[in-house]
Amino acid sequence: MDERRWTVGELARATALTVRTLHHFDEIGLLRPSERSEAGHRRYTSDDVRRLYRILALRHLGMPLGEIASALDGGVDDLELAVRRQLEQVERHLELQRQLRQRLGALLRAMQDASEPSIDALIQTMEAMMQDSFFTDEQLAAARARHQQPGFTEELARWQQQAAALARELTGHLERGTNPSDPAVQELARRWSDLMTQMIDDKAFLAATYAKIDAAPEAATRGVLSAEVWDYLKRAFAVGFAAGG
Repeated sequence: MDERRWTVGELARATALTVRTLHHFDEIGLLRPSERSEAGHRRYTSDDVRRLYRILALRHLGMPLGEIASALDGGVDDLELAVRRQLEQVERHLELQRQLRQRLGALLRAMQDASEPSIDALIQTMEAMMQDSFFTDEQLAAARARHQQPGFTEELARWQQQAAALARELTGHLERGTNPSDPAVQELARRWSDLMTQMIDDKAFLAATYAKIDAAPEAATRGVLSAEVWDYLKRAFAVGFAAGG
């Protein structure tokens, strides 16, 4: 008896995913259909479906797509390492939530103690909370110390100029519809990653910075990255990770 095959539409309906998502998984090498019809249409086998459900399970745990590909293709040791990293990120998130709870309590007490707290004062307090919510107290202290170092202002200005130039090139490719897997876009993604690593050499702080950018790209990058360009850059990262780049 022949094994069942699923079209991309059938698999999308069965898993509540969109066809576009499955196409994206194919493009980045995360889930490539084992077969094609004579007309070139995707045909998924039972093994493909099982891999998809593993992908969805790991994604439900919050694991990035690039790490999912490495974990599934690399064996038990790689999967264990990926899960361990994700657990560390969850624990860090819980710590940040605890700190946020403390700040919210302090803000509420300030509102209750003052007869008529000014709107400006409340907004400033909330802005400070948003600024700090992605970083631990130790990370913020280290950042403040670095900001006070001689030459940092000039270094930051150079970084902003280089980041803005990369963003303009990425915007051009996005507007022209260039696939994120295109070598030119991949090179821009690598240059962006290198630039971020040059500015932030602490991995935990870098991860927190990316989380902040992901939450509000334009605000976090002071207008360098729009939400659309950031999404495009993330897709380029995913392709690079999936390809082992």
